Amino acid sequence: MPNLPPDFIFSQANLQDFLTCPRRFYLRYVRRLAWPSTSGGEAFEAEWRLTLAQDFHHLVHQKALGIPDPLLEPLVQRRSAELYAWWNELGRFWQSEQHGALRGKHYAEITLTAPLGKVRLMAKYDLLVAHPDGRWSIFDWKTTQHKPSAMALRSQVQSRLYPYLLVRAAAGLTGKAIKPEQVTMIYWFANHPTSPEQIDYSQAQYEADEDFLQRLTEEILGRQADDFELTQGPRACTYCPYRTYCERPLVAAETVEMDEEGELLRLSLPEDWEQIGEIEY
Repeated sequence: MPNLPPDFIFSQANLQDFLTCPRRFYLRYVRRLAWPSTSGGEAFEAEWRLTLAQDFHHLVHQKALGIPDPLLEPLVQRRSAELYAWWNELGRFWQSEQHGALRGKHYAEITLTAPLGKVRLMAKYDLLVAHPDGRWSIFDWKTTQHKPSAMALRSQVQSRLYPYLLVRAAAGLTGKAIKPEQVTMIYWFANHPTSPEQIDYSQAQYEADEDFLQRLTEEILGRQADDFELTQGPRACTYCPYRTYCERPLVAAETVEMDEEGELLRLSLPEDWEQIGEIEY
């Protein structure tokens, strides 16, 4: 069994890291190594885009809490033209869905947890909407430059963990259980604002996801230090800051063509981005 912290909780970030590259998971969560420093334009660009993403999520959180747009807009305008463009696109989407997917009670930047076997699962949601008719919508705001294909999105841990955990933990949030068929997950892309991706949930998918998450966490817990092998797809190394710990040739990011699925190979947001205000099941 890997030497994980006693309070370790499995999230979409660490589970996806394991599936992308077991060695990355080992270095990041078992050995708990700091992100190595990198230099050059690539590092600056990655840090800048991460900062923009965090700023955007913070702004949407404030909007969901009811802070008027006129109070937020001057802050956005001073930050960057790209952030301002995202903000305007979000405003149009928000207005168009006031009586649709956004109608209902809003739970912004909320974290749910639930046990599964010997572990706990956690998910931090950008926005949950409890509709008057009993349905639920999970919104996730994406600022990636490329929109991944529907198949690539559905294959991600996030698309399986988030609906599953909402069904498991909703009673702890509202006092009332919900069925898988009442849940829909919506990815909204700031750079592709008119093409959100919707994933409807079902009882069959819920059962499949529970089995998937159970097997995945058991596999991780059953490994020894030497069992966390390097990924067989070295493209994932291109944007991984942990690559300096691995004996693989360095490939400059600018020499690798980025496609829709390539965005999903980047390192996920830091874990502390997910550690806010948990509600337990």
